[in-house]
Amino acid sequence: MGFSVRMAPGVRVRVSSRGVRTSIGPRAARVHVGGGATGFSSGVGPMTYSTSLGVGRRSSSGSVTRSVAASSRAEAAEQLVDVYKRIAGLHRESFRPAQRLVEPPAAPVYEADVLKRHQKEKLKGISFFARARRKDALARAAVDAQQEVESRRRESARQQAKKQRQHDEEWERLTANDPQTVMAALATAFEDNDAAAAPIGVTGDEAALVVIVPTLAGMPQKKPDVTPTGRPTIKAVPKKEAASWHATAVAGCILVTVKEAFAVAPGLQALRIVAATTPERDAYGARHADVLIAARFERSRLEGVQWETIEPARILNDVSTELQLKQVGAAKTLTPLALDDEPELHALLDAIDFEERGA
Repeated sequence: MGFSVRMAPGVRVRVSSRGVRTSIGPRAARVHVGGGATGFSSGVGPMTYSTSLGVGRRSSSGSVTRSVAASSRAEAAEQLVDVYKRIAGLHRESFRPAQRLVEPPAAPVYEADVLKRHQKEKLKGISFFARARRKDALARAAVDAQQEVESRRRESARQQAKKQRQHDEEWERLTANDPQTVMAALATAFEDNDAAAAPIGVTGDEAALVVIVPTLAGMPQKKPDVTPTGRPTIKAVPKKEAASWHATAVAGCILVTVKEAFAVAPGLQALRIVAATTPERDAYGARHADVLIAARFERSRLEGVQWETIEPARILNDVSTELQLKQVGAAKTLTPLALDDEPELHALLDAIDFEERGA
């Protein structure tokens, strides 16, 4: 039996350099419900600095060239240290659970200011020596001011109550797992993530999500090292180590998405995650996503997980209630799943559109 992943009718997932977005409905009436940063930044994709450091034209100032190369290697090594720390710690991020919004108290109405304004208006044009008229004007000002204060307070209370009802209704829809409300909340939460994700459906208390994860080729090809003299440098990542870091990054993307989704949508009790990649274009100019991992998670199984000390790949294996992945060779390289017997996963990939390169 294949992996079950239920998408909302008419759902499309658009992946571009601007983000991952879910849209619902026919082309003429799409409902945009989210966006997000695609993939990692700062080096999980292709590194922003040159990997051919120290190779350049011959120069009469050879010592200067070597010095610049050494400095560049040291700088690159420092950047890579940060990149690998970031990859290793992706799954450790924590999220504050969603809470019912409480509308703040209405702004106070300052009676003295209101009274002063009414007195000024009522006394306009009355002589200082017309005591009777002034006394009468001040009395009318006091009455009008009191009426305005009470009216403004009633309106403020009415507006506050109205907004609170809106918050309560939204919270009720969220906790009751209204599909549109949950999908909108998840899409908004995923907007600024390193792990680009998008909701694709909600059924009962279970949501389905797609996470765009890096390919093995999109991982850093270099790692920090030191020379025999103790200077920081960089070197190529061995095949087995590269596969391990790739598995760590993919597991981290999945787990951080799971943690945030459960925090954002308190009514959800389970998640189905499909981790897809964005490969290069084929000979015909098309790009077809691959599925690296399909997994199901239950909220209760995340309780007690030692996020700070356990590796993400181990956590992924232990907390998931369903897990499909394929690792090949001595390096245990993550390899795309065969989808011949996975019609729902195949349908999901068909629903992913790549607008432009950059995921």
